[in-house]
Amino acid sequence: MPSVQRVHEAFRKDDVAMIAVSIDRGGLPTVRFFLAGYAYTFPTLVDQKMTLARALRARGVPYTLVINREGKVVARASGPFNLDSSSFRQYIADLAAQPRS
Repeated sequence: MPSVQRVHEAFRKDDVAMIAVSIDRGGLPTVRFFLAGYAYTFPTLVDQKMTLARALRARGVPYTLVINREGKVVARASGPFNLDSSSFRQYIADLAAQPRS
């Protein structure tokens, strides 16, 4: 999650959104407490019933999707990885630099 926060901070000025989806059964109070405890500021949705997770066919936690400006899923990954890596940051920068259609 720290890498999500760093990428969120680095790219929000480029209209790149980092959005987390929590499947924690504790719901919104648990999620808010967790986010506040680490000072995370990226938007977070709560999916207690895993409706979105099932619709996206998530196959593990965390599950990462990269969606371009046209709403197309252009990359996906299952399991932890460092979103703050230079290769991922470059990938996001390249997407952000693409002209709007």
